Amino acid sequence: MGNVSSQSAAVATIAAMITPALLLLGSASLVASALVRMARIVDRARILAAVVHDGTLDKMGVTTDQLRGWLESHAKRAHCAERSIRLLYFAIVVFIATCLSIALDRATGDILKWFPVALAVVGTVLLLAGGVYMVMESRLSGEQIADEIRNALSRLQQTKKQATDV
Repeated sequence: MGNVSSQSAAVATIAAMITPALLLLGSASLVASALVRMARIVDRARILAAVVHDGTLDKMGVTTDQLRGWLESHAKRAHCAERSIRLLYFAIVVFIATCLSIALDRATGDILKWFPVALAVVGTVLLLAGGVYMVMESRLSGEQIADEIRNALSRLQQTKKQATDV
């Protein structure tokens, strides 16, 4: 009978350790998304910086103030994405520690019951904070693309007007 009980305890420990693993999976998915967004920000900022360094601003049809605004927007977006990535990575570390703390709690005869719960709460708060920064970055991204579209439409209108004037 003692063997069945120890097997049940082992299965219960493993089952308990799987729960934070699901949170790990969600965190990793958000990290992947945030890294993709950061890569896009970096690529676009490098293109705009190259325009500045090459002196080909006139080809883009934007003023220096518009370009400065776009670069500043990319800086804000990069800041949000970087914070999100950092927080989500911390969440992953905390969720891994949560899994290990469950095993530690069981190995010490359940004297640390509060510890895995506390770690899970901390990890969840980090996950939430990382998500909030991604929402902020998405909002900035939406504002920026709307501004770029307005600029492009204005440029088209000017081109059309110049063509009809000639």
